[in-house]
Amino acid sequence: VRVPLVSPSYRRLDIPAAPTGELTRRTTISMLRASRLRSLARDISFAGVAGGSADFVCQRLESGLAVLPPDEAAPSFDWRRSFAFSTFTGLYIGGVCTPLYSLYPRIAASLFRSPSPNVSGAVATLCDNFVHVPFLYLPAFYLGTGALRGESSAEMADGLCRNWAMSVASCLSFWLPAQFVIFSMVPAAYRVRCVASCDFVWNVALSFIAHRREPISDAPPAMMQADS
Repeated sequence: VRVPLVSPSYRRLDIPAAPTGELTRRTTISMLRASRLRSLARDISFAGVAGGSADFVCQRLESGLAVLPPDEAAPSFDWRRSFAFSTFTGLYIGGVCTPLYSLYPRIAASLFRSPSPNVSGAVATLCDNFVHVPFLYLPAFYLGTGALRGESSAEMADGLCRNWAMSVASCLSFWLPAQFVIFSMVPAAYRVRCVASCDFVWNVALSFIAHRREPISDAPPAMMQADS
């Protein structure tokens, strides 16, 4: 079938017409891709805003609760730290976790025949908290945010080693019950945004752990005791 078209110069052109079925298939694929890209952009934006807001709250809490030597002024708001936290959280939670969470139901299906939502949620929770977070997410967090803040490789490695155990313990205490509910009851399309919403509370704690001050060795005993 040839479809006559008129060019801008008013000459007739004969362009082969795509079969109706093929055209419909291509249109459907294009619409699905556009929908996935919009959903991914929403997830990244939502997670980034949640991460940045969490760091903002954390810095305000740190400023209000900090015990400083008499001659030291309260630190000003660290915008670069907030930018690093927001950027990493948006790209990782909104971007990386989207395909990662789709793997967990497959793992559950390979371990159990027709797993129930509770079984599938339990498998996803265990995989995320005992494999993904300790060995992928936390190293990526400390190295990624450190790089965005301009830290050296030694500083990034030191932050990871110094804070890894406390970060893992905090993660388990918060995310084990939270993610079981999310992976068991929340539809797959909304899990990333639901995690990002809960992530606000977790990110306040993680930001505090990652940027906590070292004890002041030359401070008076009363101040050392209060700081601990």
